[in-house]
Amino acid sequence: MVKRRLPTGLSKQNSGIRIRVTVNGKSYSEEHEGPCDKAHITACVKRRNQIIELVSNGAVLSFATFGEAAQDWLNTVDVKRSTSMSYANLLNSWWMPQLEHTKLNVINARVIKRILAERDVKNKTKRNALLVLKGVLDHAEISPNPCSSIRLRKQQRPKVERYKPEEREALLGALDGQARVFFAIMFGAGLRTGEVLGLQWGDWDGERLHLERSMTRRRIDTLKNDERRSVVIPSWVRVLINELPSRFAGGHMFLNTKGTAMLDSKLVADAWKQAHDVTGIAYRIPYVCRHTRAAELLSANVNPAAAAKQMGHSVEMFLRIYSEYIEAYADQQIFDTPLERKLP
Repeated sequence: MVKRRLPTGLSKQNSGIRIRVTVNGKSYSEEHEGPCDKAHITACVKRRNQIIELVSNGAVLSFATFGEAAQDWLNTVDVKRSTSMSYANLLNSWWMPQLEHTKLNVINARVIKRILAERDVKNKTKRNALLVLKGVLDHAEISPNPCSSIRLRKQQRPKVERYKPEEREALLGALDGQARVFFAIMFGAGLRTGEVLGLQWGDWDGERLHLERSMTRRRIDTLKNDERRSVVIPSWVRVLINELPSRFAGGHMFLNTKGTAMLDSKLVADAWKQAHDVTGIAYRIPYVCRHTRAAELLSANVNPAAAAKQMGHSVEMFLRIYSEYIEAYADQQIFDTPLERKLP
């Protein structure tokens, strides 16, 4: 049987094709997993020509270890501090334990799939880990990127059990002090936890909260979408905000036991769990308050564009993920001041 002759510099290797280049006495090689068909051979020829061009233009090709490439990528990627920290956590928990000292040119789809299969987690989590790995390999100019051939099945998003009006009232009634105000803002304004923690008295004009910062991993950071926004606060929440003890001291609205800025939500989160225990209401994470506010706005016939702006999201995101019609909120009059009535 006559075997297909591969172009110069290409050879069959395990379940893929090995590319070899020798320039000025130095040899370079890469292994690219895939079938030995016309399309894959063409891609490998293109990659070999790219290597030759890079070397001819003075580039120094060094197939460093994955750990070195990952650190360089993390040092140069242009993202917010919180995002960079998330990337570092994903690298350290998913890829560094097994790939840190591995040469980049031997990382293929088979290796990646094996590592992914070892974790019993949701595909969304695996997809986030894969995104970071792809970033490192793209940064190292590994082409084709083995991550590109991996497909993870999308899983159905679990239904969010938003709070009904009576549940909201019961929970707030079971809270007191700062915790009550904290979750009143969560419910009444739909803010993220970090946005509430980042609030300062200069952000409050008596009717609106003007958001420009967020507390992320115990440090002040910019807002998630880097867009400042003003949020109309319901009158029942305004009363509670004005009763906060920190009001006359200025600075941060929410303080820890030492009287300084509350850097994380542990204090109020503990009270939140206790309130569920006391009321017998099924526990949901604080973020569900945000989903609940979105449902309240939609159910009260607020214009979706105006509601999305209040939430700090696009209209598409607001309608697809956050909002849900809840008849109990449609029966309530949630706008009882002229400013609030301008929102719809």
